[in-house]
Amino acid sequence: MSVFAPFPLALAVILYGRVLGLVTGLAGLVAAFAFAFFMYQDLTLFWFYACVLIFGIAIAEIVLRNINPVKGMVIFGLAFILGFVGVGTLLLKSRNQSVEQYIVQQMELSKDKIEQQKKIIEQSTDKDSLQVLQLLDQPKLLARELIESFPSYFFMGVFLMLWFNTFLALKSRRLLLSAQDYPHSEKNLLNFKVPFELIPVLAVGFALAIWGNSMGELNWEPVGLTIIKCLGIFYFFQGFGVMSDLLTFLGIMGFFRSIMVMIVILMANYLIAAAGLFDNWFDFRKYFVKRKTDLE
Repeated sequence: MSVFAPFPLALAVILYGRVLGLVTGLAGLVAAFAFAFFMYQDLTLFWFYACVLIFGIAIAEIVLRNINPVKGMVIFGLAFILGFVGVGTLLLKSRNQSVEQYIVQQMELSKDKIEQQKKIIEQSTDKDSLQVLQLLDQPKLLARELIESFPSYFFMGVFLMLWFNTFLALKSRRLLLSAQDYPHSEKNLLNFKVPFELIPVLAVGFALAIWGNSMGELNWEPVGLTIIKCLGIFYFFQGFGVMSDLLTFLGIMGFFRSIMVMIVILMANYLIAAAGLFDNWFDFRKYFVKRKTDLE
């Protein structure tokens, strides 16, 4: 549930003002530092909450300033990622380390925790447990795996958190402050449209993912997969809007709708992204409207 952590912070700022919301967020930051430093002796929780606080404030500002939520989300998300990369680069340069060396060093420092985790994995019946154990015994190989997979998962995680929390903040404002009229709502996010010009970039990503390991000495397959996943999250948002309109057209509402949405997101997210991609050519929503008109 930590993916939804920015929402209550953003809502506090929206409902009670910037000063009270920021004070609440900073109080949480102090509490997170106390728990992380004194109880867990690990500052991961603190740094995660710091990012959550930044997300919450950014989402609140998008809502309070009546910025188009799609534009605000994309600009802030890209700025946050670039800032993260910049800070990480400066940190590594100050230590005179490469990314691989830094990961291996952190694994050495966390050797006791890794050993505990290995014991848990050994007792697991998961089919991938043996592969995970082999990676944990080879720090350099694990570091390379992380370097290849982390950029895409970090990119997707940032925009998933932004989209869902911005959606909840906009919907809550509309419901709780219904007497006021606003130029933007959560419907802007449901009408998310990926520019058609990005389709050639996606095609390049597919080409590299399929043939990248046979293009000379360098393996371009991870680059292709990263492009697919990074663009795929935006097509997922577009497909999610299409699915939402389809459920509305079919009259599926309430608790059953929520259950269906969660099942599809967890088990068929690639299908939603594919629907978003093909929506660029077929414009599925016009069929919903046409069929609805015919029924009337």
